[in-house]
Amino acid sequence: MKKRIIIVGGGASGLICALLVAEGDHEVILLEKNSRVGRKIRASGNGRCNITNRRVDPSCYFGHHPAFVHYALKQFSTDDLVRFFRKLGMEIVAVEDGRMFPMAMQALVVVAFLEYACRERGVRIETETAVEDVTKECGKFIVATGSGKMYADAVVLATGSTAAPALGADGSGWRIAKGLGHRLHDPFAVLVQLQSGDPFCRACKGVKLDAVITFEARDGTTYRVRGDLLFTDYGLSGLAILDISRFVSAALHRGETAAVTIDLLPDISYDALKKRLQKGRHQFGDLPPELWLSGILHQKVVAALLRKTGISERSARELSTKKIQTLAYMIKHLKIKIDATRGAKGAEVMAGGVDCHEVDPKTMESKLVKNLFLTGEILDIDGKRGGYNLHWAFASGYLAGRKLRGG
Repeated sequence: MKKRIIIVGGGASGLICALLVAEGDHEVILLEKNSRVGRKIRASGNGRCNITNRRVDPSCYFGHHPAFVHYALKQFSTDDLVRFFRKLGMEIVAVEDGRMFPMAMQALVVVAFLEYACRERGVRIETETAVEDVTKECGKFIVATGSGKMYADAVVLATGSTAAPALGADGSGWRIAKGLGHRLHDPFAVLVQLQSGDPFCRACKGVKLDAVITFEARDGTTYRVRGDLLFTDYGLSGLAILDISRFVSAALHRGETAAVTIDLLPDISYDALKKRLQKGRHQFGDLPPELWLSGILHQKVVAALLRKTGISERSARELSTKKIQTLAYMIKHLKIKIDATRGAKGAEVMAGGVDCHEVDPKTMESKLVKNLFLTGEILDIDGKRGGYNLHWAFASGYLAGRKLRGG
């Protein structure tokens, strides 16, 4: 019997779900609040779309019930995703670190292939259609939009989270899911920049360097990442900061104080650095400390370090052994207190969302409301940076679509 399926949200999860459902004998309607579908996909990966990762694994995901992802990743692996898009006509390639992109290196082609396939299969795509509420009466769903009510046999909530509101995210799916009886874990921003009032950050604004960032949580768990670090007027950014932000943000969300420790010269040990500085103090004794140290570190960083350590000597030879040790330690263990994250406006993803214990991991169907499906970031699952979150959106949408299609 032909059913009407309404999918709320035209992102990665909603598009792949709609495409699959349309392969069955169903009427499929996809509702998108923005003027076009796939807006967040278009902006992903700096416009290139980091669509997945060669090393997608359950250990790359977080949440109150991270094991929830196991079945989805087994059913829709990296290889499955590559085959899926290849059948649509789009090739995917990997770069050295395992991240994967469309061969054209254009995010918009990902949307173009998905949208074309949906329309070819008869999906009715209605843009600029915001869903205000979803209720269920007598076995039918009532989907309320700004232009009226629509009725459906099944509804898929694929609305995403509140991350990147500039791209249209508003968290409406969470409100709708809660109204239908689902429990939510409070969301917090991840893959996000960190804010700090430490004057060191502002003094070094614009400086980008390779660093090791360490964060120790209150329970003693230590997290360490290496990568690009960018000092800004509001605090810290860069890939290494995005990578460690999940753990810092979680601590702040729990009401803990947080600080990160930065190793500004990760390729040299503390002892080796100390010896080099002690030797240089004599070898280049006539040089002002700020000039001497700029031979190994950015001038802005040097100036900030000298202020932070209270070094005001006019020549390198005037520095005492104790000040050399202090300077070496500061370079290897620069501690920056974190006041907050940049929140949803700066986040690529939000942690938290609908409790996964209330959703069937094999179909993404609600255990509380029959024929209600929840996919993607609306659920309490978030992944590492590097294509993991987009893969989760596709994998979860794939399972819901397969179930609704039949087979």
